[in-house]
Amino acid sequence: MDRISNLSDDLLLKIFSYLPTKYVVTTTLLSKRWNSVWTMVPRFDFDDGFELDPSRYQTFTNHVGKTMSLRASPILESLRFDVGPCCGTGDMVTWIRHGMAQGVRELEIFHTEEHLKEEHRPIKLPKSLYTYEKLEVLKLTYSIGLDVPLDVWFPCLKTLHLISVKYETKGCHSRLLSGCPVLEELVLDKSLNGHSMRAFYVEMPKLQRLSVVDVCEEPNYGVDGLHMTVINVPSLKCLSFVDYFDDLCLCENMPEVVVANVKVVYNSPEKLLASIPSVKRLCLCLSASLLHSCLGFYHLVHLEICAASRGWWNLLTWMLESSPKLQVLKIRVCNERPCTMKSIRGHWRGPSSVPECLMSHLHTFKWKNYNAKEEEKKIVAYILNNARRLKIVGISGWRYYSKEERSKKLNELVSLPRASSSCQLLMD
Repeated sequence: MDRISNLSDDLLLKIFSYLPTKYVVTTTLLSKRWNSVWTMVPRFDFDDGFELDPSRYQTFTNHVGKTMSLRASPILESLRFDVGPCCGTGDMVTWIRHGMAQGVRELEIFHTEEHLKEEHRPIKLPKSLYTYEKLEVLKLTYSIGLDVPLDVWFPCLKTLHLISVKYETKGCHSRLLSGCPVLEELVLDKSLNGHSMRAFYVEMPKLQRLSVVDVCEEPNYGVDGLHMTVINVPSLKCLSFVDYFDDLCLCENMPEVVVANVKVVYNSPEKLLASIPSVKRLCLCLSASLLHSCLGFYHLVHLEICAASRGWWNLLTWMLESSPKLQVLKIRVCNERPCTMKSIRGHWRGPSSVPECLMSHLHTFKWKNYNAKEEEKKIVAYILNNARRLKIVGISGWRYYSKEERSKKLNELVSLPRASSSCQLLMD
Protein backbone atom coordinates (compact mmCIF):
# COMPACT_ATOMS: atom_id res chain seq x y z
CA MET A 1 0.00 0.00 0.00
CA ASP A 2 2.81 2.44 0.88
CA ARG A 3 4.47 1.79 -2.48
CA ILE A 4 1.25 2.66 -4.31
CA SER A 5 0.68 5.77 -2.21
CA ASN A 6 4.16 7.00 -3.12
CA LEU A 7 3.30 7.04 -6.81
CA SER A 8 2.82 10.41 -8.48
CA ASP A 9 -0.68 11.84 -8.86
CA ASP A 10 -0.44 11.57 -12.64
CA LEU A 11 0.36 7.86 -12.45
CA LEU A 12 -2.38 7.21 -9.90
CA LEU A 13 -4.88 8.99 -12.14
CA LYS A 14 -3.83 6.83 -15.07
CA ILE A 15 -4.37 3.69 -12.98
CA PHE A 16 -7.75 4.93 -11.74
CA SER A 17 -8.83 5.63 -15.32
CA TYR A 18 -8.83 1.89 -16.07
CA LEU A 19 -11.03 1.00 -13.06
CA PRO A 20 -14.84 1.08 -12.77
CA THR A 21 -15.82 4.29 -11.02
CA LYS A 22 -17.31 2.55 -7.97
CA TYR A 23 -13.91 1.00 -7.23
CA VAL A 24 -12.14 4.32 -7.75
CA VAL A 25 -14.38 6.00 -5.17
CA THR A 26 -13.84 3.24 -2.59
CA THR A 27 -10.08 3.83 -2.73
CA THR A 28 -10.71 6.75 -0.36
CA LEU A 29 -11.09 4.13 2.37
CA LEU A 30 -7.53 2.92 1.78
CA SER A 31 -5.65 6.20 1.93
CA LYS A 32 -6.53 9.75 3.00
CA ARG A 33 -4.25 11.03 0.29
CA TRP A 34 -6.57 9.59 -2.34
CA ASN A 35 -9.56 11.63 -1.10
CA SER A 36 -8.65 14.42 -3.47
CA VAL A 37 -6.80 12.43 -6.13
CA TRP A 38 -9.80 10.38 -7.30
CA THR A 39 -11.84 13.54 -7.95
CA MET A 40 -9.39 14.42 -10.71
CA VAL A 41 -10.09 11.22 -12.67
CA PRO A 42 -10.99 12.22 -16.26
CA ARG A 43 -13.12 9.15 -16.96
CA PHE A 44 -16.30 7.89 -15.29
CA ASP A 45 -17.73 4.41 -15.87
CA PHE A 46 -21.04 3.73 -14.11
CA ASP A 47 -22.64 0.27 -14.09
CA ASP A 48 -25.87 -0.51 -12.22
CA GLY A 49 -25.37 -4.26 -12.67
CA PHE A 50 -28.68 -4.64 -14.56
CA GLU A 51 -30.46 -3.74 -11.33
CA LEU A 52 -34.13 -4.80 -11.02
CA ASP A 53 -34.73 -3.68 -7.44
CA PRO A 54 -35.91 -0.02 -7.41
CA SER A 55 -34.51 0.64 -3.93
CA ARG A 56 -31.07 -0.61 -4.86
CA TYR A 57 -31.23 1.30 -8.12
CA GLN A 58 -31.93 4.44 -6.09
CA THR A 59 -28.68 3.81 -4.25
CA PHE A 60 -26.95 3.66 -7.62
CA THR A 61 -28.46 6.98 -8.76
CA ASN A 62 -27.35 8.63 -5.52
CA HIS A 63 -23.84 7.32 -6.11
CA VAL A 64 -23.78 8.69 -9.67
CA GLY A 65 -25.04 12.10 -8.63
CA LYS A 66 -22.65 12.47 -5.69
CA THR A 67 -19.65 11.24 -7.69
CA MET A 68 -20.26 13.62 -10.58
CA SER A 69 -20.80 16.57 -8.25
CA LEU A 70 -17.49 15.97 -6.45
CA ARG A 71 -15.21 15.64 -9.48
CA ALA A 72 -12.66 18.41 -9.89
CA SER A 73 -10.88 17.55 -13.14
CA PRO A 74 -10.89 20.47 -15.60
CA ILE A 75 -12.00 18.18 -18.46
CA LEU A 76 -14.22 15.11 -18.36
CA GLU A 77 -12.80 12.98 -21.16
CA SER A 78 -15.20 10.04 -21.01
CA LEU A 79 -18.58 9.25 -19.48
CA ARG A 80 -19.98 5.72 -19.77
CA PHE A 81 -23.24 4.23 -18.50
CA ASP A 82 -24.14 0.53 -18.47
CA VAL A 83 -27.70 0.46 -17.17
CA GLY A 84 -30.66 -1.88 -16.98
CA PRO A 85 -34.47 -1.65 -16.87
CA CYS A 86 -34.79 0.66 -13.86
CA CYS A 87 -32.99 3.48 -15.63
CA GLY A 88 -35.25 5.87 -17.49
CA THR A 89 -35.02 9.02 -19.55
CA GLY A 90 -35.20 11.39 -16.56
CA ASP A 91 -32.09 10.05 -14.83
CA MET A 92 -30.07 9.77 -18.03
CA VAL A 93 -30.95 13.30 -19.17
CA THR A 94 -29.79 14.67 -15.80
CA TRP A 95 -26.49 12.80 -15.96
CA ILE A 96 -25.80 13.72 -19.57
CA ARG A 97 -26.43 17.39 -18.82
CA HIS A 98 -23.99 17.18 -15.90
CA GLY A 99 -21.45 15.65 -18.26
CA MET A 100 -21.96 18.38 -20.86
CA ALA A 101 -21.52 21.04 -18.17
CA GLN A 102 -18.18 19.41 -17.33
CA GLY A 103 -17.01 19.37 -20.97
CA VAL A 104 -17.36 15.64 -21.65
CA ARG A 105 -15.67 14.52 -24.89
CA GLU A 106 -16.81 10.87 -25.10
CA LEU A 107 -20.28 9.57 -24.21
CA GLU A 108 -21.23 5.89 -24.20
CA ILE A 109 -24.60 4.47 -23.14
CA PHE A 110 -25.49 0.78 -22.99
CA HIS A 111 -29.14 0.30 -22.00
CA THR A 112 -30.94 -3.03 -22.04
CA GLU A 113 -34.68 -3.42 -21.53
CA GLU A 114 -34.79 -7.21 -21.43
CA HIS A 115 -37.65 -8.67 -19.34
CA LEU A 116 -39.30 -5.26 -18.99
CA LYS A 117 -42.97 -4.42 -18.73
CA GLU A 118 -44.79 -3.33 -21.86
CA GLU A 119 -45.15 0.27 -20.69
CA HIS A 120 -41.39 0.76 -20.58
CA ARG A 121 -39.99 3.21 -23.10
CA PRO A 122 -36.45 3.51 -24.45
CA ILE A 123 -34.18 6.18 -23.04
CA LYS A 124 -34.32 9.44 -24.98
CA LEU A 125 -31.40 11.81 -25.14
CA PRO A 126 -31.73 15.49 -24.17
CA LYS A 127 -32.33 17.81 -27.12
CA SER A 128 -29.35 19.91 -26.05
CA LEU A 129 -27.01 16.98 -26.69
CA TYR A 130 -27.71 17.09 -30.44
CA THR A 131 -26.07 20.52 -30.67
CA TYR A 132 -23.29 19.89 -28.13
CA GLU A 133 -20.18 21.02 -29.99
CA LYS A 134 -17.48 19.40 -27.81
CA LEU A 135 -18.51 15.77 -28.29
CA GLU A 136 -15.96 13.65 -30.17
CA VAL A 137 -17.21 10.09 -29.52
CA LEU A 138 -20.82 8.90 -29.18
CA LYS A 139 -21.65 5.21 -28.68
CA LEU A 140 -25.26 4.11 -28.17
CA THR A 141 -26.34 0.51 -27.66
CA TYR A 142 -29.79 -1.11 -27.50
CA SER A 143 -32.84 0.56 -25.91
CA ILE A 144 -32.10 4.17 -26.78
CA GLY A 145 -34.58 6.20 -28.80
CA LEU A 146 -33.23 8.70 -31.30
CA ASP A 147 -35.46 11.69 -31.97
CA VAL A 148 -33.06 13.85 -33.94
CA PRO A 149 -34.00 17.54 -34.36
CA LEU A 150 -33.54 19.49 -37.59
CA ASP A 151 -30.74 21.61 -36.11
CA VAL A 152 -28.53 18.64 -35.08
CA TRP A 153 -24.87 19.63 -35.22
CA PHE A 154 -21.81 17.70 -34.01
CA PRO A 155 -18.86 19.67 -35.46
CA CYS A 156 -16.23 17.63 -33.56
CA LEU A 157 -17.79 14.15 -33.62
CA LYS A 158 -15.36 11.63 -35.16
CA THR A 159 -16.74 8.30 -33.88
CA LEU A 160 -20.40 7.23 -33.89
CA HIS A 161 -21.72 3.79 -32.88
CA LEU A 162 -25.43 3.00 -33.33
CA ILE A 163 -25.99 -0.55 -32.07
CA SER A 164 -29.61 -1.66 -32.42
CA VAL A 165 -30.97 1.70 -31.29
CA LYS A 166 -34.54 2.79 -32.03
CA TYR A 167 -35.28 5.53 -34.54
CA GLU A 168 -38.27 7.54 -33.35
CA THR A 169 -38.98 9.52 -36.51
CA LYS A 170 -38.65 8.97 -40.25
CA GLY A 171 -35.32 10.08 -41.65
CA CYS A 172 -33.80 10.89 -38.26
CA HIS A 173 -30.74 8.75 -39.02
CA SER A 174 -30.08 10.77 -42.18
CA ARG A 175 -30.37 14.02 -40.22
CA LEU A 176 -27.99 12.67 -37.60
CA LEU A 177 -25.31 11.74 -40.14
CA SER A 178 -25.71 15.02 -42.00
CA GLY A 179 -24.93 16.82 -38.75
CA CYS A 180 -21.55 15.06 -38.39
CA PRO A 181 -19.29 16.84 -40.93
CA VAL A 182 -15.97 15.38 -39.70
CA LEU A 183 -17.13 11.84 -38.86
CA GLU A 184 -14.38 9.26 -39.43
CA GLU A 185 -15.84 6.07 -37.94
CA LEU A 186 -19.41 4.76 -38.14
CA VAL A 187 -20.58 1.47 -36.61
CA LEU A 188 -24.14 0.50 -37.52
CA ASP A 189 -25.93 -2.60 -36.26
CA LYS A 190 -29.43 -2.97 -37.72
CA SER A 191 -30.10 -6.43 -36.31
CA LEU A 192 -32.70 -5.55 -33.66
CA ASN A 193 -34.32 -2.43 -35.09
CA GLY A 194 -35.77 -3.50 -38.43
CA HIS A 195 -39.26 -2.51 -37.28
CA SER A 196 -38.22 1.10 -36.62
CA MET A 197 -36.51 2.00 -39.88
CA ARG A 198 -36.52 1.32 -43.59
CA ALA A 199 -33.59 2.14 -45.86
CA PHE A 200 -30.48 3.42 -44.11
CA TYR A 201 -28.38 5.86 -46.11
CA VAL A 202 -24.66 6.25 -45.44
CA GLU A 203 -23.55 8.97 -47.83
CA MET A 204 -20.43 10.51 -46.33
CA PRO A 205 -17.54 11.47 -48.66
CA LYS A 206 -15.00 11.76 -45.81
CA LEU A 207 -15.81 8.63 -43.80
CA GLN A 208 -12.73 6.47 -43.11
CA ARG A 209 -14.08 3.41 -41.23
CA LEU A 210 -17.49 1.77 -41.64
CA SER A 211 -18.96 -1.31 -39.96
CA VAL A 212 -22.45 -2.54 -40.88
CA VAL A 213 -24.14 -5.55 -39.28
CA ASP A 214 -27.58 -6.75 -40.39
CA VAL A 215 -28.42 -10.23 -39.14
CA CYS A 216 -32.04 -9.72 -38.11
CA GLU A 217 -34.01 -12.98 -38.21
CA GLU A 218 -37.53 -11.53 -38.37
CA PRO A 219 -39.47 -13.49 -41.05
CA ASN A 220 -40.44 -10.46 -43.16
CA TYR A 221 -37.31 -8.45 -42.63
CA GLY A 222 -35.70 -7.12 -45.80
CA VAL A 223 -38.66 -7.94 -48.07
CA ASP A 224 -38.81 -5.81 -51.25
CA GLY A 225 -35.75 -3.83 -50.22
CA LEU A 226 -37.59 -2.04 -47.41
CA HIS A 227 -34.53 -2.26 -45.20
CA MET A 228 -31.84 -1.59 -47.77
CA THR A 229 -28.45 -0.15 -46.82
CA VAL A 230 -27.32 2.51 -49.27
CA ILE A 231 -23.59 3.25 -49.17
CA ASN A 232 -21.72 6.12 -50.78
CA VAL A 233 -18.34 6.37 -49.04
CA PRO A 234 -15.64 6.86 -51.71
CA SER A 235 -12.86 7.75 -49.22
CA LEU A 236 -13.36 4.70 -46.98
CA LYS A 237 -10.23 2.91 -45.73
CA CYS A 238 -11.69 0.11 -43.56
CA LEU A 239 -14.93 -1.78 -44.20
CA SER A 240 -16.72 -4.48 -42.20
CA PHE A 241 -19.95 -5.70 -43.77
CA VAL A 242 -21.95 -8.56 -42.24
CA ASP A 243 -25.30 -8.92 -43.99
CA TYR A 244 -27.66 -11.89 -44.27
CA PHE A 245 -29.93 -10.11 -46.77
CA ASP A 246 -29.29 -9.08 -50.36
CA ASP A 247 -30.21 -5.47 -49.65
CA LEU A 248 -27.03 -3.48 -50.27
CA CYS A 249 -26.97 -0.60 -52.73
CA LEU A 250 -23.52 0.70 -53.68
CA CYS A 251 -23.56 4.15 -55.23
CA GLU A 252 -19.92 3.95 -56.32
CA ASN A 253 -16.72 2.00 -55.68
CA MET A 254 -14.52 2.32 -52.62
CA PRO A 255 -11.06 2.41 -54.23
CA GLU A 256 -9.20 3.37 -51.05
CA VAL A 257 -10.34 0.46 -48.86
CA VAL A 258 -7.30 -1.48 -47.64
CA VAL A 259 -8.88 -3.59 -44.84
CA ALA A 260 -12.20 -5.40 -45.25
CA ASN A 261 -14.30 -8.01 -43.47
CA VAL A 262 -17.10 -9.35 -45.67
CA LYS A 263 -19.72 -11.87 -44.54
CA VAL A 264 -22.73 -11.95 -46.85
CA VAL A 265 -25.23 -14.36 -48.36
CA TYR A 266 -25.90 -12.37 -51.51
CA ASN A 267 -26.89 -13.98 -54.79
CA SER A 268 -24.15 -11.95 -56.45
CA PRO A 269 -21.45 -10.74 -54.03
CA GLU A 270 -19.10 -9.82 -56.89
CA LYS A 271 -20.38 -6.23 -56.93
CA LEU A 272 -19.35 -5.69 -53.34
CA LEU A 273 -15.98 -7.41 -53.79
CA ALA A 274 -15.30 -5.56 -57.04
CA SER A 275 -15.90 -2.25 -55.26
CA ILE A 276 -12.75 -2.70 -53.13
CA PRO A 277 -10.03 -3.29 -55.76
CA SER A 278 -7.17 -1.98 -53.57
CA VAL A 279 -7.87 -4.14 -50.52
CA LYS A 280 -4.73 -5.48 -48.81
CA ARG A 281 -6.24 -7.35 -45.83
CA LEU A 282 -9.45 -9.29 -46.42
CA CYS A 283 -11.58 -11.58 -44.26
CA LEU A 284 -14.22 -13.55 -46.18
CA CYS A 285 -17.22 -15.60 -45.14
CA LEU A 286 -19.45 -16.33 -48.11
CA SER A 287 -20.62 -19.21 -50.24
CA ALA A 288 -18.40 -20.04 -53.18
CA SER A 289 -21.45 -21.20 -55.14
CA LEU A 290 -22.62 -17.56 -55.30
CA LEU A 291 -19.56 -16.41 -57.21
CA HIS A 292 -20.12 -16.33 -60.94
CA SER A 293 -17.16 -14.35 -62.25
CA CYS A 294 -13.48 -14.01 -61.44
CA LEU A 295 -12.04 -10.88 -59.86
CA GLY A 296 -8.45 -9.82 -59.45
CA PHE A 297 -7.13 -8.83 -56.01
CA TYR A 298 -3.79 -7.50 -57.14
CA HIS A 299 -2.96 -5.72 -53.87
CA LEU A 300 -4.13 -8.41 -51.44
CA VAL A 301 -1.39 -9.63 -49.08
CA HIS A 302 -3.38 -10.97 -46.09
CA LEU A 303 -6.41 -13.28 -46.49
CA GLU A 304 -8.63 -15.01 -43.92
CA ILE A 305 -11.32 -17.44 -45.06
CA CYS A 306 -14.14 -18.74 -42.88
CA ALA A 307 -14.31 -22.53 -42.94
CA ALA A 308 -17.98 -22.54 -41.93
CA SER A 309 -19.47 -21.16 -45.13
CA ARG A 310 -20.84 -23.39 -47.88
CA GLY A 311 -18.21 -24.39 -50.40
CA TRP A 312 -15.44 -22.51 -48.60
CA TRP A 313 -12.81 -24.82 -50.10
CA ASN A 314 -13.81 -23.69 -53.60
CA LEU A 315 -13.62 -20.09 -52.41
CA LEU A 316 -10.07 -20.85 -51.28
CA THR A 317 -9.13 -22.04 -54.77
CA TRP A 318 -10.78 -18.98 -56.32
CA MET A 319 -8.90 -16.60 -54.04
CA LEU A 320 -5.51 -18.27 -54.53
CA GLU A 321 -5.91 -17.85 -58.28
CA SER A 322 -7.08 -14.23 -57.90
CA SER A 323 -4.45 -12.93 -55.45
CA PRO A 324 -0.99 -12.99 -57.06
CA LYS A 325 0.75 -11.12 -54.20
CA LEU A 326 -0.79 -12.99 -51.26
CA GLN A 327 1.66 -13.38 -48.36
CA VAL A 328 -0.48 -14.58 -45.43
CA LEU A 329 -3.31 -17.13 -45.62
CA LYS A 330 -5.47 -18.11 -42.63
CA ILE A 331 -8.36 -20.56 -42.46
CA ARG A 332 -10.61 -20.29 -39.41
CA VAL A 333 -14.23 -20.12 -38.21
CA CYS A 334 -15.50 -16.55 -38.03
CA ASN A 335 -17.12 -15.26 -34.86
CA GLU A 336 -19.93 -13.01 -36.09
CA ARG A 337 -22.40 -15.81 -35.34
CA PRO A 338 -21.91 -19.29 -33.84
CA CYS A 339 -20.62 -21.44 -36.68
CA THR A 340 -19.88 -25.11 -37.04
CA MET A 341 -17.06 -26.44 -39.15
CA LYS A 342 -18.32 -27.81 -42.47
CA SER A 343 -16.50 -30.82 -43.83
CA ILE A 344 -15.59 -30.76 -47.47
CA ARG A 345 -18.19 -32.61 -49.51
CA GLY A 346 -16.94 -34.44 -52.56
CA HIS A 347 -13.37 -33.88 -53.66
CA TRP A 348 -11.39 -30.69 -53.39
CA ARG A 349 -10.24 -29.58 -56.79
CA GLY A 350 -7.25 -27.33 -56.44
CA PRO A 351 -6.09 -24.68 -58.91
CA SER A 352 -5.57 -25.79 -62.49
CA SER A 353 -2.00 -24.49 -62.27
CA VAL A 354 0.15 -23.38 -59.35
CA PRO A 355 -0.94 -19.83 -58.44
CA GLU A 356 1.64 -17.08 -58.60
CA CYS A 357 1.23 -16.27 -54.91
CA LEU A 358 2.42 -19.78 -53.94
CA MET A 359 5.43 -19.63 -56.18
CA SER A 360 6.64 -16.17 -55.16
CA HIS A 361 4.98 -14.59 -52.12
CA LEU A 362 3.12 -16.75 -49.57
CA HIS A 363 5.21 -16.98 -46.39
CA THR A 364 2.61 -17.75 -43.67
CA PHE A 365 -0.19 -20.33 -43.64
CA LYS A 366 -2.34 -20.98 -40.57
CA TRP A 367 -5.35 -23.20 -40.05
CA LYS A 368 -7.44 -22.97 -36.87
CA ASN A 369 -10.05 -25.66 -36.11
CA TYR A 370 -8.31 -28.13 -38.40
CA ASN A 371 -9.94 -31.59 -38.21
CA ALA A 372 -7.59 -33.62 -40.41
CA LYS A 373 -10.33 -34.89 -42.73
CA GLU A 374 -9.12 -36.40 -45.98
CA GLU A 375 -9.84 -33.39 -48.20
CA GLU A 376 -8.49 -31.00 -45.57
CA LYS A 377 -5.22 -32.93 -45.61
CA LYS A 378 -5.12 -32.50 -49.38
CA ILE A 379 -5.31 -28.71 -48.99
CA VAL A 380 -2.48 -28.65 -46.44
CA ALA A 381 -0.38 -31.00 -48.59
CA TYR A 382 -0.97 -28.82 -51.66
CA ILE A 383 0.10 -25.64 -49.87
CA LEU A 384 3.22 -27.27 -48.41
CA ASN A 385 4.19 -28.86 -51.70
CA ASN A 386 3.79 -25.71 -53.81
CA ALA A 387 4.51 -22.68 -51.60
CA ARG A 388 8.18 -22.06 -52.36
CA ARG A 389 8.64 -19.09 -49.97
CA LEU A 390 6.72 -20.56 -47.05
CA LYS A 391 8.29 -19.89 -43.64
CA ILE A 392 5.59 -20.60 -41.04
CA VAL A 393 2.77 -23.14 -41.05
CA GLY A 394 0.54 -23.18 -37.96
CA ILE A 395 -2.05 -25.94 -37.56
CA SER A 396 -4.39 -26.19 -34.54
CA GLY A 397 -7.56 -28.13 -33.79
CA TRP A 398 -7.77 -31.90 -33.41
CA ARG A 399 -10.90 -31.65 -31.27
CA TYR A 400 -12.32 -35.08 -32.03
CA TYR A 401 -9.21 -37.23 -31.76
CA SER A 402 -7.73 -39.28 -28.96
CA LYS A 403 -4.14 -38.74 -27.93
CA GLU A 404 -2.99 -41.67 -30.08
CA GLU A 405 -4.97 -40.54 -33.12
CA ARG A 406 -3.73 -37.00 -32.70
CA SER A 407 -0.13 -38.20 -32.60
CA LYS A 408 -0.68 -40.16 -35.80
CA LYS A 409 -2.19 -37.15 -37.61
CA LEU A 410 0.67 -34.95 -36.47
CA ASN A 411 3.21 -37.40 -37.86
CA GLU A 412 1.37 -37.41 -41.16
CA LEU A 413 1.70 -33.65 -41.40
CA VAL A 414 5.35 -33.68 -40.45
CA SER A 415 6.09 -36.21 -43.19
CA LEU A 416 4.48 -34.16 -45.97
CA PRO A 417 6.94 -32.85 -48.59
CA ARG A 418 7.66 -29.11 -48.52
CA ALA A 419 8.70 -26.89 -51.39
CA SER A 420 10.37 -24.48 -48.96
CA SER A 421 13.45 -25.69 -47.10
CA SER A 422 12.98 -22.95 -44.48
CA CYS A 423 9.38 -23.86 -43.67
CA GLN A 424 8.67 -24.26 -39.94
CA LEU A 425 5.70 -26.40 -38.96
CA LEU A 426 3.94 -25.37 -35.72
CA MET A 427 1.16 -27.59 -34.38
CA ASP A 428 -1.13 -27.20 -31.39
